[in-house]
Amino acid sequence: MQTLIKIFSFILISSTSMQVAAFDGDQNIKEAEKRYADCMALAQNSPDKGIALALEWQTEGAGVPARHCEAVGLYHLGEFAEAAIRLDQLVEDIRTGRQMPINDGKRMVGGALLLADMYDQAANAWLMANEITRAETAIDNALSLVPETSTQAQTYLIDRARIAAFDGDYALAYADLQKVYEMNSGRADILLFLASAARSLNYLDEARAALTTYLSVYSDDPTAHLEMGNLEHETGNLAAARQSWLKVLRLQEAGPDAEAARHNLEKMDLKPE
Repeated sequence: MQTLIKIFSFILISSTSMQVAAFDGDQNIKEAEKRYADCMALAQNSPDKGIALALEWQTEGAGVPARHCEAVGLYHLGEFAEAAIRLDQLVEDIRTGRQMPINDGKRMVGGALLLADMYDQAANAWLMANEITRAETAIDNALSLVPETSTQAQTYLIDRARIAAFDGDYALAYADLQKVYEMNSGRADILLFLASAARSLNYLDEARAALTTYLSVYSDDPTAHLEMGNLEHETGNLAAARQSWLKVLRLQEAGPDAEAARHNLEKMDLKPE
């Protein structure tokens, strides 16, 4: 949500001279920020209502912020391709100034960090739409616009790793996640993902090290215990694999992780250890 607020704040701050005469500029900015926040809340929690509000707002000339709210509503409605198309168009319009405020006789345009955020949102929408090539293009564009060691770059590298893993490119996923962890060793939250990528590349020692660290922080994560069981099984430690999968079932009786653990245990019981 912070990314979205930053996008709209840029537009509002740059458009003070365009405010309606009935209010002073500061009051109008606050009211517009609230309207945007309300629209975004609806777009995320009640997408149909958010989209309706965004379309109504567009008829009043709101331009980029209202269209952005519409795109987010479509995303949360599950219309990922439609959302991605709109986000791509927003990137271009923010870059060129189309439907952006006029300040001192000139159309405002978005800076690199703003554009990068929009590219990242488009990348995630394209991924959900199963349009991997478009997702890759968008996330690479996002990364090209931010400093390599910035917090934004770390976020985008994680998103690129997700896209790469979805496409079966575990080498890129592993490299990107390693880069993030080297920049910020406090990101223990990515180590489960890193371990999975490492195991897919047969980097079993690296996978174990990442999982061990992850579990020292998130000891009750069933997905991590499922992954540890898979790793133990691959390395021939069947007793440890069984214990990890049983741990999953103790933590979670139903759901994808529990189903996978139960299936693995059933397969193990069909043949001698």
